[in-house]
Amino acid sequence: MTHVVVLSPEEAIALVRPRKSLPSFVSELTCDDGVISLTGDLRRLTYAPLPVKIAAKAVPVMHGSARITSFWQNIAVLQVDADAAGLPATKLLPLAAGTIAKMARKSGLPEHAVQLRKDGTISLDVRALMRGSFAEVTDFRFEDGNVVVEGVPA
Repeated sequence: MTHVVVLSPEEAIALVRPRKSLPSFVSELTCDDGVISLTGDLRRLTYAPLPVKIAAKAVPVMHGSARITSFWQNIAVLQVDADAAGLPATKLLPLAAGTIAKMARKSGLPEHAVQLRKDGTISLDVRALMRGSFAEVTDFRFEDGNVVVEGVPA
């Protein structure tokens, strides 16, 4: 028996955040044709590490997108493309790594649930993110404006 959970992009982000609302800096979030896209105004960041605050003054608007490149054994790998005044994702993701890890801990997620990698990819343990809804996740995709998770129920 397969179980399917369909989430809006906002609901998917809320899986990692201790608060159920989107981050204050997000001005646009869409999910179309296998890509989730985000536009953010970094000047609206309330609590951010000093390097991020300095970067936000120089580069106030950021555009990013992520596409699933692989999914295997409950782990989805997303290739991130980001543009903040020409800075690539490989330079931007490390700035967010500490904040993401802190949010995941506050949400009660295991340390490995979300990993921002130096190569511009993000690794997601989808089963951990779904907090016990699945014994095994068999598919993870962006479809029709939503994030779709499919698998064997727990």
